[in-house]
Order: sequence, then structure tokens, then C-alpha cells
Amino acid sequence: MAWVIVNIGERDWSKLAYQFGHELGHVLANSWADAKPAPPCQWLEEAMVEALLLYGLGRLAKSWKQDPPFAGDNAFGDAIADYREDILKRYTALADSQGLARDPTAWFHDHRDEIEMLSLNPFAQAMSLNILAEFEQAPDCVEALGALNRWPGRSGIPAAEYLQRWAASCAELQASSHLPLRLGELLGISLRITK
Repeated sequence: MAWVIVNIGERDWSKLAYQFGHELGHVLANSWADAKPAPPCQWLEEAMVEALLLYGLGRLAKSWKQDPPFAGDNAFGDAIADYREDILKRYTALADSQGLARDPTAWFHDHRDEIEMLSLNPFAQAMSLNILAEFEQAPDCVEALGALNRWPGRSGIPAAEYLQRWAASCAELQASSHLPLRLGELLGISLRITK
């Protein structure tokens, strides 16, 4: 059993959705209970769970607008969409200031030491936009989160090995390996595909 603990004010639904979505992402990525996320790849998991929560906020806003859980509360869907848009604007500004939008491979090479030292950091937040684009383009690649961290060392191994093990875990679970392959491509890390 996994516990998801959030810290919100009364009726702060957007913040609840944000915090719950983020923590649910960690559960889906097999980072709960006795998990001890660690550098150098903890930032990748953080980027993925941020992308998942942003993807979920978009779906929640649309759903709330069309079929609210409280009668007559359709307009709150717009508030959720605005909350999500504010986050996207902040992360886009980060990505632009870091050079991620211009050249993800150079971005990773130029900032790798900083990126890999921290967990949830401005680099992870910026990269979450690239992952979000993949979720929106190919929604079934979300299933790859369930194949994360199923190996010794978990996120405490080098990026190339982390992505390679993730792709192998996807194959083992018969899940889409699109996301680890795409991240490898973006970061300039070539992966071997084994069948």
C-alpha cells in the first residue's frame, strides 16, 4: 500500500491536484515505501512526475469544465486550466533561459553537473515540458512510468545505464519504450535495443 500525503488549504483544489499528481507519479514510478531516490538520475524521475501532473491537470481542467464533480461548477475547469498555464509559463521561461529549447543535447552536456546533483530543480522542471509533449503526442507512453526503478541502484546509476535499464524494463513489461528512447535521443545518449 502507498500513502500519498498532501499539504493544502481548505478547497484549494488546484493545489491538491498538483501535489497529488506529483506524488502519484512517484508511486507509478515505483518510488514509494522504502525507495531512496538518489542522484545522478533522480532529476529524471522528478521531470517525469512533473510532466505527468501537468498532463493530468490538463485532463482534469477539461473534464471539470465538461462534467464537474459539483453541479453548476463548470467554470472551475477554467481556474484549473489557468493554474496549469501559469506553471507552463514558468517552466517555459526556465527552459528558454537554460537553452533547452534550442538544443537539448547541448543543454544536458553544458549543465550536466548541476542537473545531476539536485532532484527537483529548475532543470527538471524545464525538461518536464519535453516529456509533457511526448505524453500529449503519444498518451500510451505514460505506461512507461510503471517500468521505472525496477533494478538495483534505481536512480543512483549513470544516465546512460538508467535509460538503458528503463528501456529493458519496458520491454520486459511489454510497455511502450518510446519515452526512454526519446529521452536518450534528446540528451544525446544512444541506447541499445535488445529483444
